[in-house]
Amino acid sequence: MRRRRTVFFQTKRLLTECRTKTRTIMEALVKIVAVGAYAERQYQKQDGSSEYFKSRGVTMKRGGDTIYGEMTGELASKNRNTQYEQGQPYIVKGFWKHRTWQDQNGQVRHENAFYITDLQEL
Repeated sequence: MRRRRTVFFQTKRLLTECRTKTRTIMEALVKIVAVGAYAERQYQKQDGSSEYFKSRGVTMKRGGDTIYGEMTGELASKNRNTQYEQGQPYIVKGFWKHRTWQDQNGQVRHENAFYITDLQEL
């Protein structure tokens, strides 16, 4: 009689955090769902000079979660023409930022935003 051998595979979730002085950088394995177009918007700085805000949005899937993140500044500018393959695995690094504000009815609102600092194909 042949003996059955059961093998258990241990899966390691790729999610690490690295704390810096100002923020926690998250690293995760994701799949690209959609990538937005590169955008530049002009704005007025407090000193009166004008500057451009550069961004590119990315919708990603991590397990059952869908996450929207944005590349901003030079990273967005550098990757303006980069083609990201949908459904392919990528390593994303970034940080979460929380914002609280009061709406027009006086109710306190909260928002979490994910800012991408690096996006590399696996």
